[in-house]
Amino acid sequence: MKFKRSTFFVLLLTLLTLTLACRTAETIAQLRATPAVTRPRATRAPTRVPTRVSIVEGITADASPTAIVAITEAPAAPANPPAQPTSKPANTPKPAPPTRKPAVLPTPKPTNPPPPPSPTSQFKYRIQESRCGPNVRTYIEGYVYENNVAKNDVLVRISQGPDGLPDPNDDYRTGADPRKGYFFHNINANAPHGGTWYLWVIDPTTQQRISEIAIVKTDPQRVEDSENSSGSCQSASLKFSTSSPASGGGTQRTPTPSRTRDPNATPTPTQDALDDS
Repeated sequence: MKFKRSTFFVLLLTLLTLTLACRTAETIAQLRATPAVTRPRATRAPTRVPTRVSIVEGITADASPTAIVAITEAPAAPANPPAQPTSKPANTPKPAPPTRKPAVLPTPKPTNPPPPPSPTSQFKYRIQESRCGPNVRTYIEGYVYENNVAKNDVLVRISQGPDGLPDPNDDYRTGADPRKGYFFHNINANAPHGGTWYLWVIDPTTQQRISEIAIVKTDPQRVEDSENSSGSCQSASLKFSTSSPASGGGTQRTPTPSRTRDPNATPTPTQDALDDS
């Protein structure tokens, strides 16, 4: 009987404890203030994705849960992403190449210019040869050649000026001497005579000059040839020709004096009484 009574008291005490516990929990729940509805935290971008949703403790199952949004830095993927191009567009214009500065070319070194061509004489006859040597008298002689053949019937003038009048003798016609193409001009048959003389060939028909002008300068004093001197000039020899002139040019001294056409002939008086050397 004692055992049943003890058991009854234990069960009663347990039931009372459970009842008080339930009532206490219910009372505490009733006394707790209903939590205010909270708003979700503003997101940094409209594409942020909520990562976690939880229910506030104490809300019944049929109540709308309060969402707590956690902010992440990962943007949401677009719903319809643009299609990526798979190949380059055709006929893409190429960029223009950069403009290069013109290269500075080295200055070419000057080369030796070619020698000027030999001047062509406008006259038919040219001076092919000219010589002079010492003598006891003063004169000028020579020949006129055409195509390497002595030429007769042309005039040879001696003057104290280029293209001047005859002086001291009249024009000499080649062929008047037995030697073909030969001419002779006596300046002084008795002594050396200094002066500058100009000689050229004249066409007897037109009276126009048809040769270059030869210049002969005679000396007033005779000087014999030696090892140290070519001697003086009293007897000159000229050659006019249609052929090319001989090399050297200029009046050359003869190693031996020339002979006159006629040493005993009467000399032609000269119009140059003074020495104009």
